Order: sequence, then C-alpha cells, then structure tokens
Amino acid sequence: MDASAIVAWLLNERGSATVGRLLQFAVLPAPNLAESIRTARSHGHRMTSDQLYSRLEASCAGIEPFTDVDAPRAAELLLFSDRRTNDRLSLGDALCIAVAERLQLPLVGDDGLWAELPLEVDFHQFR
Repeated sequence: MDASAIVAWLLNERGSATVGRLLQFAVLPAPNLAESIRTARSHGHRMTSDQLYSRLEASCAGIEPFTDVDAPRAAELLLFSDRRTNDRLSLGDALCIAVAERLQLPLVGDDGLWAELPLEVDFHQFR
C-alpha cells in the first residue's frame, strides 16, 4: 500500500473508508511508512511519530523492509518514468512498487501514472 493511501486513512480524506477496509490485509513498505508518518504529521495530525507508527503497525498485515534486491527494479521504474514528459514517478512510489512486485502483491495507491507503468502486479486506485 502506497503512502497516499495511508495518509488518506490517517487524515480521514476521501477514500479513507476504502483504505480502512483493506488495511488489515495490507503490507506497508518501510520507506512508505516513514513517508506516511511525515506527511500526516506535516498536515497537522496530532499523534507523535511513534504513536502513528504503533497505530499503523497494529492496523496492517505487516511492514516490509526495502531490500537490496528491490533496488534494481525501483531504478528501472524511475528510468521508465524519466522518459515521460508530463508525470514522473517519485522515489517513494518506485520503492513501493518494487516491494509489491517482489512479494507478488497487488498495489493500492492514488497515482494514475501507475496504470501506465509496466507493472508485474495488479494496481488498484483507492479513490
């Protein structure tokens, strides 16, 4: 699950109900977990970073580290994105996709660009 989905759930934004239903089955890549916590805090969430981490850890199926074997795939996704003129993939998005592909899990996010990428797993927009 991408950081955009987690942030929507934490801040009760549009799509949060969908994310809430999926969260118990979700695996959060550790880099996207950090991005989610930072974004939620910077948008005024009152919990501390440690409290948000504990809440997310208790709410999801697991937190998955980004590993060295994910790096080449993330780099390839970024290179593919760099060749586009309009929309580009963020580093966090590339990390999330690489982890999901390694685990062979579907992706949940909010970026329409993902549907145009040469993904090895299914992608579902949550809003």
